[in-house]
Amino acid sequence: MVKLDISINFCVFMLLVYLLEFVYGDVIEVPPLNINQQDLLKHLSLGDIKIDFPALYVFGDSFVDNGNNKVILGNEDAIGGGYLPFGIDFDGKPTGRVTNGRIGVDFIATAGGLPYPPPIMGMSKIDRKTIRTGVNYASGSSGLLPQNGHVLHKNVINFFQQVDLFENSTMKDLKSTFDSPKRLKKYLSKSLFFIHHASNDLGVTFEVELKKKYSIDKYAKLLIKELSKQLQRLYTLGARKFFVSNVSPLGCSPYIINTIIHSGPCVEEINKRISLYNDLLPGMLEKLQSSLSDSKFVHGDIYKVFQDVFESPESYGFKDVNTSCCIDKNGTRIQVCAPNIDPCEDRKTRVFFDPFHPSEAMHFLWARRFLKDSSICSPINLIQLMQA
Repeated sequence: MVKLDISINFCVFMLLVYLLEFVYGDVIEVPPLNINQQDLLKHLSLGDIKIDFPALYVFGDSFVDNGNNKVILGNEDAIGGGYLPFGIDFDGKPTGRVTNGRIGVDFIATAGGLPYPPPIMGMSKIDRKTIRTGVNYASGSSGLLPQNGHVLHKNVINFFQQVDLFENSTMKDLKSTFDSPKRLKKYLSKSLFFIHHASNDLGVTFEVELKKKYSIDKYAKLLIKELSKQLQRLYTLGARKFFVSNVSPLGCSPYIINTIIHSGPCVEEINKRISLYNDLLPGMLEKLQSSLSDSKFVHGDIYKVFQDVFESPESYGFKDVNTSCCIDKNGTRIQVCAPNIDPCEDRKTRVFFDPFHPSEAMHFLWARRFLKDSSICSPINLIQLMQA
């Protein structure tokens, strides 16, 4: 009878664990700013696991830009995140991250035992020559095609230019720091290459510049072709571990839902466009992995992360899913953040910090789900890729 009671209690316990993790979502407090790797892994309930990879290289747009546009565009440009309230929860320092605190790749770097990869445009020549822990090439308003940034008259760094920087700057410096090509090859094969692109291609660039030129089907295929081309360039340069994110549901962002007439909670015309691209991405990555020896391509479904939150915000600790936390110059929450105006106080329960970009809390959610949740990563999750 005692054994039966123990068995029943254990089954009840496991059922509760299942319900908490998979039915009731994922509510974890954003960790302190200077948390170390060991404490972050405990915070994520990942236990005493071993992660050992030498570097994190980041390519992408404003979701992962940590200061390149701040250098390029100056401190007064919202796309560069160079003024408060950006950085209000990063010791009150505007760093170039277009949010209130850290971005997803910051948490990923910490989980891997690495410092935040510095923005390439803010590095001195000496720093560029000596760093071995990774670099961030991401640039807000950039994308896969060279047209990105033109609409806003911004000189941003698009993906092919980010790869150019890796090839013509970082690779040259790395070759001078390794005593043999063999060691450099091993280092690159163990490093993680994180890519988040195509949001701007599928958003403002398509709407303003390319909608009349392409059908959305042809356009999605064009983007996939360009992404594949640049990934193959990185592979030729020595990259082997790739984590590639798809595009989030832009049709649900505060700016879009407040400026485009629509029915329902989101602008589904935009989300359907994004879904066409997202649907093509996994097949392309599988094809690359099968054709490029020793490569590992992992697909991250950030669209589903946002979708899950929109469907059940309380399950993930959010109370507001469609309002900007910061205030614009008109006193509304529709345009870019106005300088030096205090944002909302409930930042930890907001999905968006400005009308376009996630809050630190949302960044932490997508990062931790990429790290440990195999339901949104394929064929393995990010921790498993780090360990591979």
